[in-house]
Amino acid sequence: MKPELLALTQGQAEYRLSENHPLRIAGAAGRQIECLAGTAWITVYGERTDFMLRQGQRFEVPNNGLMLIDAAGCGTVRVRLPADTEVPSGWLGLQRRFAGALQDVGFLLRN
Repeated sequence: MKPELLALTQGQAEYRLSENHPLRIAGAAGRQIECLAGTAWITVYGERTDFMLRQGQRFEVPNNGLMLIDAAGCGTVRVRLPADTEVPSGWLGLQRRFAGALQDVGFLLRN
């Protein structure tokens, strides 16, 4: 199952992950990844090792290279924007509409 967007609020998003279906994020320097459930496996371009997070643990993305977040089994993660990032006015509503449209398209493609 592809990563599923569970919640989207200003400055953060929560995803449900399943094994072998990573969430791909590019240009993520400074973002905080928090494991909310299960175990998250993080691979970041240019890093010599992968990182494992268990429930309650956090990780700050060190560079702008491609990052993959996978689950060992199933899991839930929260991705937060860096604290100094301002989200433009009206952006949240646009994000929600876009996320809803993507989920609708995904539903249509699966059925």
